[in-house]
Amino acid sequence: MADMFITKEEIENRKEILKTDLKTVKDRMAELDKKRSEDVALCNAINGAIQQCDIFLEDLNDEKPEMASDDGNDEE
Repeated sequence: MADMFITKEEIENRKEILKTDLKTVKDRMAELDKKRSEDVALCNAINGAIQQCDIFLEDLNDEKPEMASDDGNDEE
């Protein structure tokens, strides 16, 4: 059975690769956090627009058309 040794250089090279991988993952997480924040803001804006539409619809439903009265008390 042959003895297998790992060199200091191989360990240092592997460590550098791991550091690069770690930076890549952290960068990706930061980008996802940014996109999530943007999406939360967009959801809030859309919900606000929906609420405004509901208010407009409620206002339209509450308005009663003015009807001419025929109670004999017409005043001019």
